[in-house]
Amino acid sequence: MRFTPLAVLALVTSLAAAPAIAAKHAAEPPRITGVAGIAYDVADLNKARAYYEGFLGFQEAGAVKNPDGTDHAAYIKINDHQYIVLIQEPATNHGFLHGAIFQTNNAEGMRELLKSKGVTVPDKVTKDPAGNLSFDVTDPSGFNLEIVQYLPKSLTGKSLGKDMPADRISTHIDHIGLLANDRDETTKWYADNFGFVKEGDGSKMVIGSGPDRFEIGVDKKNRTIDRYHVKDHLCLSVPDVPKVTAELNAKPQAKDFRAIESHQLPNGKHVDELYGPFGNRIELMEPPKDSDTSNTGA
Repeated sequence: MRFTPLAVLALVTSLAAAPAIAAKHAAEPPRITGVAGIAYDVADLNKARAYYEGFLGFQEAGAVKNPDGTDHAAYIKINDHQYIVLIQEPATNHGFLHGAIFQTNNAEGMRELLKSKGVTVPDKVTKDPAGNLSFDVTDPSGFNLEIVQYLPKSLTGKSLGKDMPADRISTHIDHIGLLANDRDETTKWYADNFGFVKEGDGSKMVIGSGPDRFEIGVDKKNRTIDRYHVKDHLCLSVPDVPKVTAELNAKPQAKDFRAIESHQLPNGKHVDELYGPFGNRIELMEPPKDSDTSNTGA
């Protein structure tokens, strides 16, 4: 992505264990392990920071600089693996969405795997502005996807265990959603190439063995920029949505942003629709219970 997140063995055992450990990792197949985040193009970086940090309570792990020393991109931290990347660049494709970011256990292995499946990939893996190994691919609907392998000495690596205020509104990105040109084609592409598994009504796919998900949006309305702002979204997991709604509405900053839209799903779970300062939608949703796949978003 143009701008786009991770033991020391005891000396007595390291000599004996190292060959086995190396062999284990060498044999481990490359895969997508989860949602690493989402990146937005913003017209004013400081205004975006005021929303995600000052209003929603997240903290910045660090910034990428322009040649003149000013900030170009800010990494807003959700947890040690997930970020919202705010990039001060003109919006180009699909409204304000710069791209979706997925984490892998092996960037070069994943690049080779996708190449073998016929996906167009770059000639090599490089380091992204945060210092992590990454490469970009494009999905069937034209969205830019960054595949990232976190490194210990990167901006995100240096933030491990830090920059996570206890009062931030969420500790986990449940899913990201993109507006697909064709749901069946998109589902097949992500299943065949990324290993995602369809769940429930097929609108969402499970990523790996963890809790992260990917939502494939469809829309019968005209595909204006406003529709992309609604359908291309980030969903944050929030255990008690009404409580968070009340806390946000009580903040003085609330008057500076679009009013929160609250509703309740047929299964009783509460959902909030928030809109960032430049129009992108953020969904707050109570997490599904075991075997409950009925959570759906707009």
